[in-house]
Amino acid sequence: MTALLSRRCSLVAAAAMVLGLVAAGPALAHSELHHAEPADGAVLRSSPPAISLMFAMPVRVMTLKLLDEAGRERKLARDGERGAAVAEVRATVQETLPPGAYRVEWRGASADGHVGGGTVGFRVERAAR
Repeated sequence: MTALLSRRCSLVAAAAMVLGLVAAGPALAHSELHHAEPADGAVLRSSPPAISLMFAMPVRVMTLKLLDEAGRERKLARDGERGAAVAEVRATVQETLPPGAYRVEWRGASADGHVGGGTVGFRVERAAR
C-alpha cells in the first residue's frame, strides 16, 4: 500500500511539473530577444549604421542604450513609435563609432506587463589597410 501511495504521489508531482512548464512557456518567451544586428559577439570592420533587436513576441521597449567600453552612452535615434509594442525595434547610430567594445542595453514590457531586458555586445575593429 505504501509503495502504491508513493508511486501515485510521484505521478501527481510529475504531472504538476509538466503542467507548470506548459503554462509557463508563453511567459518565458515574453520579451525574449530572438535576433540582433549586430549579433551578440560580432566583430565589425566598421561602425554599424543601425542597431536592430527582434523579439519572439511584441515588446514595448522602454529603454534602449548604446554604451562604449567606458560606459559612455552613444547617440541613437530610434525609428518608429516609442510607446508601441513591436516585434522589432531599430535605431540609427548617430555617430561613427571608433574601434572598441560596445553593448546595447534594452528593457521592455510584454503585452501582459512582464518586464525584461538584456544586453548585446559587439566590437568595432580598426579597418585593415
